[in-house]
Amino acid sequence: MKKKITTLLLLAIFTNFGYAQSNKINIKTKHLTEANYLKADDFYLTHYLYVDLFLREKLFPEATTEEVASILKALKKYVSPENKLDVEIEKPGKRNYLIRFTILKKNDGTVLLIAFTNWTVKKKEFEKEIKIENDSYTRWYFLNGNKMTYRNDMSNQNNYSTMDNPNLASAYLFDELSDNDSKTESSIKEYLNQGYLNVYDKLLANLILLKYHIFKGENDKITKQTEHLTMLFEQNKNAINLEVFQMIFDATKFQIELLK
Repeated sequence: MKKKITTLLLLAIFTNFGYAQSNKINIKTKHLTEANYLKADDFYLTHYLYVDLFLREKLFPEATTEEVASILKALKKYVSPENKLDVEIEKPGKRNYLIRFTILKKNDGTVLLIAFTNWTVKKKEFEKEIKIENDSYTRWYFLNGNKMTYRNDMSNQNNYSTMDNPNLASAYLFDELSDNDSKTESSIKEYLNQGYLNVYDKLLANLILLKYHIFKGENDKITKQTEHLTMLFEQNKNAINLEVFQMIFDATKFQIELLK
């Protein structure tokens, strides 16, 4: 469960060199031709990148939906194997937050989206520039058609036969195999319809189901599932150790706003 909880936890003015959305964010690219190379579904972009590049390490948790959306919009338009995209986010202190997006096509046909940053994990600080080295906080994902998959979620990293239903449903949704997506909802509903579940099992299963509805773009179901989860949290507000689940829910609600 711990692995999957981690997984669940994401007006333009153009110049000759860059793109600006707010006084906090400057998005730069040397080539303004719209490549539209990145075909990954917006669901995966918002799910992974909001959590990984804004919430983890508390890199920029105060980001607004408009600021995050502006970065993701530019990423989809301009990044390609030939063109990197640089983002500079103004932060209090002497150093700003820098992100560099690149797409790497390997000789074996594998395609990766890589996000390099100037954050050092050991020092817990922003460096003057991005240094592509082991201590720099870096995230990378496999690209396969409209699927975008974190390395630990690839099918060759999972033994589906040994997973319980919530983890199995999550694996189906987030692996690189499109044929598995349709199995997500039935796995979760089968789990929720069985006998007694504790509050933590209920919350995890319902959070995965909400993610599935977001993936499918089922707006009515998204609204109902969000209301259901809000009720579950209220009914169990005195339970201990709900903070992680609440964080996942808050991040997911942010994702819903990003996709509107």
